[in-house]
Amino acid sequence: MAVPWLQIVQLVPSIVEVSRDLLKSARRMPAATTAAELAQLQGEDALLARLQALEENERRQAELISQMAQQLDGLTRAATALHRRVIWLTAGLAIALLLGLSALFPGLR
Repeated sequence: MAVPWLQIVQLVPSIVEVSRDLLKSARRMPAATTAAELAQLQGEDALLARLQALEENERRQAELISQMAQQLDGLTRAATALHRRVIWLTAGLAIALLLGLSALFPGLR
């Protein structure tokens, strides 16, 4: 399995942009409950509005963690495949080296 480096490099700007948007939205309150609206709300209504904002933030964070886990899974699989290829190539190189040396020095057998 080849690592799609071209795709990874092409997706980096969009990943950075999405993470910045998520950070901006996490820093400000949701549009449904602005600071002015919270000031007008009293007691239980204000707490419910803040609770809804926190729940929305938790949902976004869960989505982000899920995406990161999927990407990490893909990278792990690619690294495992590359590791297997390196082992096979090293074994092939050792065999080729032994065959080459036996061809150069036929008396070593």
